[in-house]
Amino acid sequence: MARVVNLIIFIAELVSLIISLNKKEKAYIYYTQISNSICMVSSLLLVIFGMKLPVELVRYTATSMLALTMLVTVFVLLPMLKTVKLFTGRNLVLHIFCPVLSIFSYVFLEKHVKTYFIVLPLIITFIYGLIMIILNAKEKVKGPYPFFEVNKIGKKATAIWIAVMLSITAVVSGITGFHPGKKTDIKFIFVHGLSGYGSYDAQYEFIPYWGMTTGDVMLYLNNIGYESYAASVDPTGSAWDRACELYAQLYGTRVDYGEEHSKRCNHERYGEDYTGRALLKDFEGSRFVLIGHSFGGATIRLFSEILVNGSKDERAYTEDGSLSEFFMGGNGDGLVALVTLAAPTNGTTAYDLYEDPAFDQSAIDIPEKYLKNGDTVSKNIKNKNDGRTDSDHAGFDMHIDNALLLNGTITTFDNVYYFAVPYVSTKEKEGGGYYPDPKITESIFMKGAINMANYTGYTKGGFKLDESWQPNDGLVNTISAGAPFGEETLPYTEDAKLKPGVWYVFPTVTGDHMAPQGGLTKRVSVKPFYRNLCKMLSAL
Repeated sequence: MARVVNLIIFIAELVSLIISLNKKEKAYIYYTQISNSICMVSSLLLVIFGMKLPVELVRYTATSMLALTMLVTVFVLLPMLKTVKLFTGRNLVLHIFCPVLSIFSYVFLEKHVKTYFIVLPLIITFIYGLIMIILNAKEKVKGPYPFFEVNKIGKKATAIWIAVMLSITAVVSGITGFHPGKKTDIKFIFVHGLSGYGSYDAQYEFIPYWGMTTGDVMLYLNNIGYESYAASVDPTGSAWDRACELYAQLYGTRVDYGEEHSKRCNHERYGEDYTGRALLKDFEGSRFVLIGHSFGGATIRLFSEILVNGSKDERAYTEDGSLSEFFMGGNGDGLVALVTLAAPTNGTTAYDLYEDPAFDQSAIDIPEKYLKNGDTVSKNIKNKNDGRTDSDHAGFDMHIDNALLLNGTITTFDNVYYFAVPYVSTKEKEGGGYYPDPKITESIFMKGAINMANYTGYTKGGFKLDESWQPNDGLVNTISAGAPFGEETLPYTEDAKLKPGVWYVFPTVTGDHMAPQGGLTKRVSVKPFYRNLCKMLSAL
């Protein structure tokens, strides 16, 4: 969204600049034109390079200067110069439209630089004012603003005006760039689910996975003092592969899937290299919380297991000294808490029911409008045609039998806090049974949700799936999105005296599987939820 808004700003600024050049105006003696030109350049840089620190420094400087031009024009120059027409032509664009749009973009859509960078617009404003006063004193230029005409109003009045302008600049810059300091030293690592993406992926800047059309949750949390990051793991990879990718991103190293695993699963041992571009610069030695949505829940649980205990198979199989530190274990001291959101922790019937010959799908009444959209989700679970074994994919791990086996390999540590947040978008029907509420369930989930709400049976391994498995969020059964079966579990309440090593299950949230993201067409305001979640986790 920030790129879209800044593209609009750039176009508006460019058109205004071309008009000025065509009229051969001496535009660059004006602070307004200088600030708008810097804004034009900063917006173009953001469109091209995204929200990198150098870009945001220029964006902050330009936005602060534009805010100053708007305030001075409205409250100083208009009363002094009655002939100025503010709300017509280029004046409207330069003094109102671009400043307002730039302020909106920087404050609400962009990363905020450190508050001490307030000196940048102050320095530029001071240098500009000093040059204009010297040129006016030597009668090289006149103005361009009345308070620079030192020979006319006197040195004392000019000095007072400059002091006032710098004070206003400091206040405006401080307000524009203000954001609270860190509320905690804990870092929050968010891991997406099936078919998801994170901050390493270009599409995140256009429609962030965390927030969707309601605004980037990572940006929001960072701007209010909670240091947060969005990982980018394989959209359809297995929990193992995704855990290895998460490790490489956090530690800034090349992905190593393990010698034993890669040979058994028939794929390359090494993946993308994140050396020099770690997700965060100082992960090692940090205190951190892992937050996983959907299959991100299985990813972060397996990641925590390997981080702490390593992998016996990889240690036994790798004899050439190339063993990754990830598989050695002993690296989990900084893990504070783990949170799963709408996660298929115990598997999901969304996959099992299609393989159950006893389940007659043709007997389920599904409206025509949901049939085609539902295929979108079904296609996402198919394994990649890349030669790897069928067991090395997310779809395999989310089958109930396989999820339960995976749970048996993951430790619940007695020094880590655990939380699960289940969701439900089905409601009880008159006469019994369940049906997904189309008001809160995305259409792509309706077909699967209807089937899941009508399914009972047995897994291939003999696990019984009764009516308690029918309530669901469109992709995950609500009963499965709690704690791993067999773990010590307590209900989460705001006044609960939390202790590590126990799974706390939040009250079931009404919403479909995309609700934790902010929804797509069924929009959900998720920022308050994540703000409160981070606040609670920071107090652990």
